[in-house]
Amino acid sequence: MIKKHINSVSPGMVLGKPIYGENYEVLLKKGVELSQGYIDRLKARGYACIYIEDKDTEDIVIKDTISDKIRLMATKDILKTYKVTQAAIADIEADTSESVIRSINTPKVKRTFQESQAFKQLVEDIDSFLEEIMGQDILSGLNSIKTVDNYTFEHSIDAAIISLIIARRLYLDKKKLKQIAIGEFLHDIGKIFIDVKLLNKPGKLTNEEFDKIKQHTSFGYELLKDIDAIGYVSAHIPYQHHERQDGKGYPRGLAGNNKLDKGEITYVEHDKMIMGAEIAAVADVYDACISDRPYRKGMPPDLVYDLIKNGAGTQFNEELVNCFLTVMPKYPVGSEIKVVRGMYKDFTGVVASVEISQMTRPKVKLLCDNKQGKIKPVEIDLKSDASFEIQCI
Repeated sequence: MIKKHINSVSPGMVLGKPIYGENYEVLLKKGVELSQGYIDRLKARGYACIYIEDKDTEDIVIKDTISDKIRLMATKDILKTYKVTQAAIADIEADTSESVIRSINTPKVKRTFQESQAFKQLVEDIDSFLEEIMGQDILSGLNSIKTVDNYTFEHSIDAAIISLIIARRLYLDKKKLKQIAIGEFLHDIGKIFIDVKLLNKPGKLTNEEFDKIKQHTSFGYELLKDIDAIGYVSAHIPYQHHERQDGKGYPRGLAGNNKLDKGEITYVEHDKMIMGAEIAAVADVYDACISDRPYRKGMPPDLVYDLIKNGAGTQFNEELVNCFLTVMPKYPVGSEIKVVRGMYKDFTGVVASVEISQMTRPKVKLLCDNKQGKIKPVEIDLKSDASFEIQCI
């Protein structure tokens, strides 16, 4: 199986994973032969990438961190929670951040959110989500297919998965994992108080516009604080996930000490980030950068991997980044790659497998020559041949 950008998909290719609609109904089943009509409709719906199955890649197994059933369940829970809360604020007129915060803290908005069946179901279903995560040690890569309309909900799931795999590697207990899961599921809920046209603006933001978007961290915290089912720690994950180790983040310019804190994940120092938010900061940036957005295309995963690595100590907690690099492969399984140094320079292919002991040196299967003509597949183990270098396409 191989992950391909929708622009490089052609009629006759066979779908490797099912495609779901905006309400998470099945649009196309696995194994469907794609026609030009199907491809055009997927493009129109905002699907950037899909999975393709063929004889050359049928032996490449892309493992899902969580099952489709649990992913769909959790994504629907988040979507419904957002929609219920948005309905409660539909008639609110507020033109300053202070007036928005006053509106958020009215009994109507707080009660609608806290007492909604959607939110209660979200909290109840987190245990099922965690049960599947508990059996995973590394990520072969993030395999979700995001759409423009449902990006926020799907991003929340993938950011939660990354965070929880990191937390598992740190041997945090289930109570802490649940705190992180709740905080990550709702880490962007403050965006419901921001104009959607501004959130999806295709051009460069002005300083004033960016200042408005930055307020989503405070808005989310105001909504979630003082709710027993959320908890103080989980509420601070939305509040702090854009803070930085060097104190140059927002909204409060908190700093970190670049050390792991495996004790209680709690908020004890007013000028220091909590570890749950430090984990979320890494996960949020990774998943956001690899994802296509209305204003830019997603970055290749190897470049985002390097971005996280290079941000250690300034943007991200250095010890947490070191942990992240042991669970996230630089070249995810199923990714299209190009050889940039070695015998097969400019040949292209796919990442076939990754070993936990060599997360940056995968096995690859070359499928096309340097003129993009199909060849008999050639398998190369980068772990045993240092002369090869690759990059994600």
